[in-house]
Amino acid sequence: MSQVGVFVDAQNVQETFERQGKEVRYDAIIRHVLVMCHREKHECKFIAFVPYIRDDERRQRLIDALSFQGYRVVSKLVRERPDGSIKANMDIEMTLEILSMADNLTDVILVTGDGDFCALVDWLSKRGKRVIAIGLGRGYTSVELIRACDDYINLDEIEGAVKNQFPAREWVEPGRAPLDPTRPRPETRSAP
Repeated sequence: MSQVGVFVDAQNVQETFERQGKEVRYDAIIRHVLVMCHREKHECKFIAFVPYIRDDERRQRLIDALSFQGYRVVSKLVRERPDGSIKANMDIEMTLEILSMADNLTDVILVTGDGDFCALVDWLSKRGKRVIAIGLGRGYTSVELIRACDDYINLDEIEGAVKNQFPAREWVEPGRAPLDPTRPRPETRSAP
């Protein structure tokens, strides 16, 4: 039986949809992929990559929910750089996990919009792996990633995967306070 690996770049997904005031239902992704895999008689493994900040209850709830839904969760404490900026992606970890499993997979599904995975997609394709991207929609998924993959699915076209949940808000990096809405933004000037 062939195996499918589903790898979720949770930081990329969360950041994109939270900016739009939407919630991603990761269980809908599992259901969609299982229907696809059942048709083709594949076995599926689901792995989500989630960076987090210590004491971030919302991110901990996401990690717990993903675990309960059937994902194996690979998480990493976010690192703050000396200049105060934050490194909150897990591209390297996700790539290494895929490379370590590649010999046992026939298909790889990447849930991301990040074009940084194009070289990985090329490597997998050269080894006969079918690569599908479940991207984040028009304007949020790298065109290069779409072109590199064998197939592409918009996440917001998977039934029940994306729901309007709360008012759209400015994305704030984990560990950063949102801008005070009563003060002008740094890039704007008040009229005299």
